[in-house]
Amino acid sequence: MLFPVAKEGRLFVIVTAWMAVITLLSGLADLGLFLVILMLALMALFRDLRRRAPAQALGLVAPVDGVVESVETTTDPFTGREAERIRMRQRYLGEYNIHAPQEVEVRERVWPGQETDREPDPQLAGRLAFALATDEDDRMTLALSVTHWPRFIRMAEVLPGNRLGRGKRIGFAGFGGRAELWLPQGSHVMVRPGQVVLAGTTLLGGLPPREPGDQGGAVELAE
Repeated sequence: MLFPVAKEGRLFVIVTAWMAVITLLSGLADLGLFLVILMLALMALFRDLRRRAPAQALGLVAPVDGVVESVETTTDPFTGREAERIRMRQRYLGEYNIHAPQEVEVRERVWPGQETDREPDPQLAGRLAFALATDEDDRMTLALSVTHWPRFIRMAEVLPGNRLGRGKRIGFAGFGGRAELWLPQGSHVMVRPGQVVLAGTTLLGGLPPREPGDQGGAVELAE
């Protein structure tokens, strides 16, 4: 397919395209035109344009396209440790692809209130959440809202034990929901409320330094 369409939407696009062809060949021009327009709308809705992660290898990238709603200090819902939470709202017109914020391993998953050995933190109510860890055991949590409508979420491959590449596409979550990312204490947060972010591209900040005087995950803003 020449236009990049997320795999979660390809069936809808292909079926609509075939229906349009059959309808037009049958002489039903008005219905055929409607189906062509619908096909183009679906292609736009499920678009999956190429993203290039920024050069800073230790920088954390945005998991969704959207706007930052808040940045606040709270506790990580999986570890119970102090953390910085960045809350983002998706753009209503997409893209809706989800990208990994860093190169991490999935440690736990909650959907919603299940798939863990203990009762989940109340912060995860109505959320699909993933406990993530870097090779240096920096812990973070990614959560996606599941209470908004219309809801269409496909994250089947993000399972405990799987590794996720930094900035790589890991799933689809539409349409117009919220995403939250908890970062470990000491992380350098670069974004502010109201800022527009792009999944897999925009730097949210950096992980804490590993040792005193070591820049570790610190990320500098370009002038």
